[in-house]
Amino acid sequence: MHSRIIGGRSIRRLVVALTTGALALTVAACGSDDTAPAAGPAVTIEHTLGSTTITGVPQRIVTLGSQWLDATESLGVTPVGYIDNVALTTGGTPAPWEPAALADSKQIDAKGDIVEQVAALRPDLILAPGFATDRQTYDQLSKLAPTIPNLGTEQVEPWDEEVEIMGRILHREDRAKQVVADVNGKIDALAQQNPGLKGKTFVTSFLASPTQLMVLADPKDGASALFERLGMQLPAHLVAEVGSAGRTALSPERLGDLDSDLLVITSPANLTDSIAQLPGYDELPAVRKDAVAKVDLATGTGINVPTPLSIPYVLDKLTPALVNAAK
Repeated sequence: MHSRIIGGRSIRRLVVALTTGALALTVAACGSDDTAPAAGPAVTIEHTLGSTTITGVPQRIVTLGSQWLDATESLGVTPVGYIDNVALTTGGTPAPWEPAALADSKQIDAKGDIVEQVAALRPDLILAPGFATDRQTYDQLSKLAPTIPNLGTEQVEPWDEEVEIMGRILHREDRAKQVVADVNGKIDALAQQNPGLKGKTFVTSFLASPTQLMVLADPKDGASALFERLGMQLPAHLVAEVGSAGRTALSPERLGDLDSDLLVITSPANLTDSIAQLPGYDELPAVRKDAVAKVDLATGTGINVPTPLSIPYVLDKLTPALVNAAK
């Protein structure tokens, strides 16, 4: 576990952070489907605030993160209430990879009283990354139901670890292993089809304004995991400059520092073409190779907060640029 603990941040601050490419907070709830076992041995989960024991199979699971939301859905569980990371960044539009069944669930207002809304859902398990690392909020939620805060100190937790844990909690370990294998299989297949990706560099960025890019330069960040599995790496000079901060803002004068083989740019729709107007853009290696992926806020969130449902969607969006980067 390498990144910083997020504890003590408000929902509003986390929403702002996500729009600049960092992790945002979400809430979700789930109930089991018809094939879920009615009982099972107790499961104890270790986390940043100790451990939580779940007895039997939870029927009304409330989570506080899209990663947990998608982990439960990937195992055949439909939430009864949730907040979607994508909806937070897009102003309400849900993630395009969410199943239709989610329409019957309660979407929690991230700007309202989270504890009160969670209580109204009568949960029997709460999965609470992000703000629930705050001891006071964790204690409030724990009075409602067994609560699991951050598993570790990452800003973005390993999606496959959350799937594995949900498999244990729901007593669907075999299905969880298959979900992880299927998603990783898609990534590995793309890497095998494009062996030239090995050793190539990538940069993911958020266009914060027409003249400012927020650039990721942390190989341990959740947004880096997908590209590293493809065999790619961040430019060494950016990693050395940014250090533990993880991300940095580049002014137009430093556009040349984006000298990567692949460039991923997340932006609001009204800013999509702004970067192409900056001096030096046409000279960037990724531009010359037609290896620039300009993605919307939903796709960018799926990259920054990877889940078993978002990764296949994101891969489809990135494949044309990845193929060119591999050349």
